[in-house]
Amino acid sequence: MSMNYGQRLQDALQRAGRTRKQLAAELGVSPQAVGMVLNGSEGVERKLSAVNNEKAAAYLGISRLWLLTGEDEPDRQVQKIAGVGLDALMELLPENDLLLRAQVFAQASQLIITAVLDSRKMQVQPAGTQAEKQP
Repeated sequence: MSMNYGQRLQDALQRAGRTRKQLAAELGVSPQAVGMVLNGSEGVERKLSAVNNEKAAAYLGISRLWLLTGEDEPDRQVQKIAGVGLDALMELLPENDLLLRAQVFAQASQLIITAVLDSRKMQVQPAGTQAEKQP
């Protein structure tokens, strides 16, 4: 029998020697909100948001993919995802949660646009320009 999200999160908390209160403080949410994820609510499996899943995995030293899906090894932290297209990452999201998929796509698109614009600014601005303007 495979573990659900709340069970994986509880397992990760125990492995890391952390409490739900500590995790809640790290994520900026209430301990009750973490408890709802750990225990489910009204028989419904609850998960952390994508951003908080990422933060929780990093804080607990576990694989974010394992925490989210149960796939991968729990102790394997992936430092970088290189050469993976946005479409492959979108496949990790539930197909029936169209709102979540749209939100993730919009956020990813904005991050990519910001990164491209920032890299162009760095290419256009000669090195040392800032230092010359300061008194």
